[in-house]
Amino acid sequence: MLNVALLSRWHVHADDYAKEAAENPMVSIQAVWDENQERGEKWAEELNVRFEKNLDVLLADQNIHAVIVDTPTGDHEKIITKAASYGKHIFSEKVLGMTVAECEKIFDAADQSDVSLMLSLPRLTSGYYLHAQQTLDEGLLGKLTMIRCRVAHNGAVPFDGSPNGWLPDHFLKKEGTGGGALIDLGAHPIYLTNRLAGEAKSVSARFSHFFNEEVDDQAVAVVEYTSGALGLIETGFVSGGFFALELHGTEGVYLIQDGQVRYKSSQVNGGEWVISPPLPADLPSAMQQWVNEILYGSKPSITREDMIQLTRINELAVQSNPNYSESSI
Repeated sequence: MLNVALLSRWHVHADDYAKEAAENPMVSIQAVWDENQERGEKWAEELNVRFEKNLDVLLADQNIHAVIVDTPTGDHEKIITKAASYGKHIFSEKVLGMTVAECEKIFDAADQSDVSLMLSLPRLTSGYYLHAQQTLDEGLLGKLTMIRCRVAHNGAVPFDGSPNGWLPDHFLKKEGTGGGALIDLGAHPIYLTNRLAGEAKSVSARFSHFFNEEVDDQAVAVVEYTSGALGLIETGFVSGGFFALELHGTEGVYLIQDGQVRYKSSQVNGGEWVISPPLPADLPSAMQQWVNEILYGSKPSITREDMIQLTRINELAVQSNPNYSESSI
C-alpha cells in the first residue's frame, strides 16, 4: 500500500488526481496540505483525512510515502525538491519546472533521495498516440516533413455571472502560473510533438491576449526540428474544445480529429484513406505507472526526457516572443 498526501488543490486537475488515487486499491490518501489553509481544510474534510498546515511536519511523517503535487506551477521546484529531501516519491501536475534549470534541480533532488518522480502527461499513454507513433516508426508516412497539433477549450470565454470564464481566476494570473494557455493546455501538443518529431532546433512563438491582458489566452509556436521537419503547436482558452493531430510525410498523411483517426500511405490500401483503424490499448495512466514503479519496480513509459523537453520548448517559446517582429498591414 502506498500512503500519499495531497499537496494543494490549486490546479484544476487536483480533484481528478485525488479521485484516481482514491479509486486505486494500492493507494491510500492520508493527509492534505495547501498553501491556502481554508481551501486545504475544506478539501481534507471532504476526503475525511487530516489537514496539516505545516508542510515540514507533513513531510516528516514516516507513514506518508509519497505526495501528489498540484501547487502553483511557480512553486514546483521549491515544493518538489523539499518533498524529495524527505524521501517522498513525487507525482506532479505539468509542467515540472518553469525552466530547464529548475527541472535539472528537481532531477538532482530526486536522484539524491532515490525517489520516483512522475509528471502527468496523459496523452502519451493514449491508444491514438501509440498508433500514430507506430505508423510513423514503421515508415508508412515516409520522412516526416511537418507536424501540427492543437489542443484548446473555452475556459477563458466570459459568460453570464463569470467574466473570466469557467477557469478559476488564479489560473489567469501571472503569479503562480508563470504563463497562460501555452504553459498549461499547450503542454499537451508540446509533449506529443516532441515525441513524434524528435529533437527541436529552434522555436518561435506568438502569444495572444484576446480576453486576458495578464497571461496569454491563446498561443501558436512554430518549431524547427533537427530532422528538417516543421511543427505547428496551437492552444487556447478562448475557443471550443478541440483536439487535432496531423503528421505529414513524404509518403503519406496521418490525421486525428477529436478521436477520429484516418491515414493514407503510398504503401497501404492503394494509397487510399484507411478510416478508423484499430488502435492499441491505452497504456496504464501516468499515476498507475508511478505506483507500479514504486511498488513493483516497473519502468514507466513517461520519461525524464519528456519532462524536460516540455519545459525546454516552453522556455524557448517565451524567450522568442519579445523578439517577435511583424509587418503591420
